[in-house]
Amino acid sequence: MEKRTVDDVGITAMMFREIGAFWERAFLWSEERAKEDRLLDAEDDRRRLTLAQERKMDAEARLLEQIRLAKEAGLDVDAILRSIREDVR
Repeated sequence: MEKRTVDDVGITAMMFREIGAFWERAFLWSEERAKEDRLLDAEDDRRRLTLAQERKMDAEARLLEQIRLAKEAGLDVDAILRSIREDVR
């Protein structure tokens, strides 16, 4: 007589197979979502960096324009900037 250690056709074995299949699908689904989230995060970081660089360039352009206008008006811009730097320290 053959002795079986595991019931491979009974309700318990079927239940464990289904539970295992469910958790495997859940794991794969969560991995796919995590991969998509990481790609979206990287894209958002690149977009934010680009916007920050654009804002910095705009601010620098406005500052240079203000310095040019101040020099045209006869102000000693270098002395003003030196005094501001000393005040910040």
